[in-house]
Amino acid sequence: MLGAAVAAGAVFAVAAVHLDATLVELARVSVLGVALGALVCADLAEHRIPNRIVVPATLVCAALLLVDGVHMELLGGLAVVMLILVLGLLWPASFGMGDVKLALLVVAGLGGVAVQALLVGLVLAAVFGASLMLRHGRAAAGRSLPLAPFVATGAVLAMVA
Repeated sequence: MLGAAVAAGAVFAVAAVHLDATLVELARVSVLGVALGALVCADLAEHRIPNRIVVPATLVCAALLLVDGVHMELLGGLAVVMLILVLGLLWPASFGMGDVKLALLVVAGLGGVAVQALLVGLVLAAVFGASLMLRHGRAAAGRSLPLAPFVATGAVLAMVA
């Protein structure tokens, strides 16, 4: 898990440097990358998003975001988080509370491009789920997918797009 976390942090940091990010943005995106790397490993292994990773990372990213200045673009990301929360409460098989916290981490870590990251991640998860349904039929409907790998991929794509 540590290797994946460090590698993901490095990928996000390199992308941030390439995009001429400020020092605060670089720190925030690096924290996001390290956390996402660890969360992907945990979600793949355990099908859960550990609070011991997601909560501190979200708090650090949110604090760095406040230092950088809160922008109105965050409202879209927070709306997506609220949608995931409502869906998770109404239909618990759709999203767990860890997925909600994961989405909140992405909003705090990416700021204005979080909506794109979350939407790309959700579309990737849906496409993968649909391919499982095509391959395995109705039996695949009972499976749960780890969301972190898809959201992390969406985050990387949103950063470099």
